[in-house]
Amino acid sequence: MKYRYRLCALVVTVALLTSCTSLTNLVRSQVEGLPGWVYNPVASANRTAFVGRGNTQLLFNAKLMAYDDLLNQLSSFVGEPVQGTYYRELTTTDAIEAFGLNIVNEYSKSDGRSPAQFYLLATADTAKLESKRTSVYNAVLKRDADIAALIRKADAAYRSNNDIKAIGLYFDAALIAAQGPVSSKKYEIEALLAKSITFINALRFSVSKSDPLKATATVQLRRKSRLLSPKVLNAPIVAEFAALNSLGASYEDSLLFNTASEGFVQFVPYNYSLVGNGAIRFAVDFSSALQELEAKISQATLQPLQEALDRHGIAFPYSLVSGFASKNIVADISEYEYAGTLRNTKGALSALLDLYGSRGVPIKALSLAQEEQYELYEEVLLLAPGTDLVIKGKAGVVDETRIGDQSVVVVTGSVQLWSVDKGTLLADTLEVEAVAFAPLEEEAKKEAFRRFGQISSSLLLSSFF
Repeated sequence: MKYRYRLCALVVTVALLTSCTSLTNLVRSQVEGLPGWVYNPVASANRTAFVGRGNTQLLFNAKLMAYDDLLNQLSSFVGEPVQGTYYRELTTTDAIEAFGLNIVNEYSKSDGRSPAQFYLLATADTAKLESKRTSVYNAVLKRDADIAALIRKADAAYRSNNDIKAIGLYFDAALIAAQGPVSSKKYEIEALLAKSITFINALRFSVSKSDPLKATATVQLRRKSRLLSPKVLNAPIVAEFAALNSLGASYEDSLLFNTASEGFVQFVPYNYSLVGNGAIRFAVDFSSALQELEAKISQATLQPLQEALDRHGIAFPYSLVSGFASKNIVADISEYEYAGTLRNTKGALSALLDLYGSRGVPIKALSLAQEEQYELYEEVLLLAPGTDLVIKGKAGVVDETRIGDQSVVVVTGSVQLWSVDKGTLLADTLEVEAVAFAPLEEEAKKEAFRRFGQISSSLLLSSFF
């Protein structure tokens, strides 16, 4: 009997408390002049109720805030953001078909003395909401499993001194984390990128067997550790440097290498147009991976990674010296009009002398009339005894056209490099074409010959360095 009495008392107490809560909400809504559903929404069986609230100076904006509030509650319920997907549908139709949701009531309050208030009562199909919640949860579990698998692979790669593969796998894991929610802090984007940054910060470049006069070097990549510094294998290395194009303008160029199974690369500047004095920066090439990350992850989140990448490389200063720098070299490039008459200008030769002078190769201008090989040697030795090399070329105007207010001039020709003491041809540019535009015809001709000299001299650079 005592047990039954206590059970009855407990039931009565719960009923009273429930009634008190409902009564409190009812009293509150009446005091505030609001419908009862604002604080005590009721939905029929198999449906779930939501109340959206908006409060701001303008009634229209208050209604938009109420829509936002509804979408935020839906996002919390199903476990993923839905605003971007369903905002337009909800605000234009007062419904979301995917959730079986409809706005069944609304209330607004505005008296001009206080901020406007707007309330929306919506009910949704509980089964559809739960189904969405289940699919979101399953997606979270799948992301967790995929990320965990990548982490295991990354750790195995790191133990095998394949640091770059390990870093790439952590990047892949971060891309998966960017697809949606995960269940653990260690699987979040920031944590995964932080781990990759730890690996990047441990990378150490060193330069040995370097020759700054030829810009050649052996570049090693190791992992800094307490006991050993193992070589980093299969690392894609990018060498970045400044170079000059055929018209003498500076541009940024790069060459790609790989440490393969040795853990180092032998750097040779295959682009002979690199500037004469400068520095070559070596770094691991993460450019492709970074592009993928930038497409999915915000710049603010990637900022620590970008800073780590900027810090991890090494610069190798150089100052090129040509093996021909101590040679006696003379040069001449003859310029011809369209009709075949010899011009008294030397724009092409001046361009050549400027380029090689900036690269530490002194060349003396010399007027040469002969073109045949042995007659040319005899003329050079007569005019400049002790000459080792001679650069001889010719170029002529092949087209002159007027287009609007511009004169267009086309120049073609070739330049050769000869060894006087050996009596051999060392290099030949073959036919080179240069085009220039200018208001006056003579200006266009001078510019065309100057460009011819720039292009021709850049083509001969590989013979000097």
